[in-house]
Amino acid sequence: MTRRPPSLTALVVRRIVLFAAIAMLAQVAGVFLEYWRDTQNLGRLAIEMETRSLASGLSVADGRAAYEPPAAMRDRYRVPAQGYFVRVLDAAGASLYSNCGAECDAYFPTSETRRLSFWMIELKPGKPLNIAGGRRVSDDPAAVMIDVAIIDDPRGVIWRVLGQEAADHMALPMSLLLVFVLGATSLSIAQALRPVRLNADLAAKIDPLAPAARLPVEGMPREIANYTKAVNGALERVFALMQSQRIMTSAISHEVRTPLAVARLELEKIADPRAREVERDLDALNRLVEQLTTLARLEGAGVAAPEKIDPADSAQHVVATLAPLVFESGRTIAFEDRGGAPFRGHRALVENALRNLIDNAIRHTGEGAAIIVAAGPGPCLTVSDDQGDVQRAPAPEVKRNGLDRPGLGLKIVSRIAEIHGGRLEATLSSRDGARATMVFPPCA
Repeated sequence: MTRRPPSLTALVVRRIVLFAAIAMLAQVAGVFLEYWRDTQNLGRLAIEMETRSLASGLSVADGRAAYEPPAAMRDRYRVPAQGYFVRVLDAAGASLYSNCGAECDAYFPTSETRRLSFWMIELKPGKPLNIAGGRRVSDDPAAVMIDVAIIDDPRGVIWRVLGQEAADHMALPMSLLLVFVLGATSLSIAQALRPVRLNADLAAKIDPLAPAARLPVEGMPREIANYTKAVNGALERVFALMQSQRIMTSAISHEVRTPLAVARLELEKIADPRAREVERDLDALNRLVEQLTTLARLEGAGVAAPEKIDPADSAQHVVATLAPLVFESGRTIAFEDRGGAPFRGHRALVENALRNLIDNAIRHTGEGAAIIVAAGPGPCLTVSDDQGDVQRAPAPEVKRNGLDRPGLGLKIVSRIAEIHGGRLEATLSSRDGARATMVFPPCA
């Protein structure tokens, strides 16, 4: 199974996402490197993050502050302390909680820091972190100071700080920016490609043999407009080529017709059975020339203005015209109106197609065959017979020299249907016989 190629929007979006991801990784790496070199800034961020998380354990009951470490922090700030020290003091300087003893006096100076809203000291420069600091948490009716110290950072708080900074200051803003960029890009591409999609639908229905078969270039992006102009140039060359072929075919047909008529007149003067066989050959060749001439003239039909056609009227007219010929050949013909609906087209061409189908049925069925010409249901015309492919008896000249080509007749009928925006549906059943239906678009 052939995979459908991705749309232009999908290709562009994929590339934007790829390069945005690369840009985000590069920016994260740059920020990590910058933060990694600035130990004091990392320490400040670590103090802020730890004190903010620890502050969630503060509570006030009856106007008095109480403290219990939050569940997520208890393991890190357990008693006895192992690398992470905490002390929580109320507004009067009384201890609400502490996981350290004499170490607290070494890491947390009291009188100087309690008057500050935030403080930090670097106990030892470099990494791992060796810092102490605190932050005042204002929570009426008491203001609480939370002091923390990180010694050698055994649990990697520094990595949590870096991850938090990346999420807060890079991931979220860049994700929002990426969403807006993708949305704007997708909308812009969709708007730019709208005339391209319309042209693609038009190209699927275009008839390259029609004189005005061209794709519009208005509203196209420049690159697509250049491509469309190249397609229009190809259509013009195809039309010119087909025009020259039609002229050549028509000229050859006219040149051949006269010698055929003269040859038939001369053969009629010869009283010999073999002359009759040659006459049948000439009849088949003459029909072939007529079909070639018809094909050559078909493409000019689109120039004439179409008219409203009642399929029942056209079918009745053709049946009445060909009935004597059909009965003389030993077949029967009848017309049925199955609810035919009108359509627009060229009446002479439609009736020509019907005559081709009836003539094809006469020549490729045996005596006694019943030919039915039906109008409808809807805007369609059908010619069918009741002889299956086993009973069908092609004319002797077809067996002998193959000059008469039923496929060419059907080609003419198919082309007439296409000129009218319709199609030819032909089937041959071993039991029900042949059926050929011309389906036309209904009147708007």
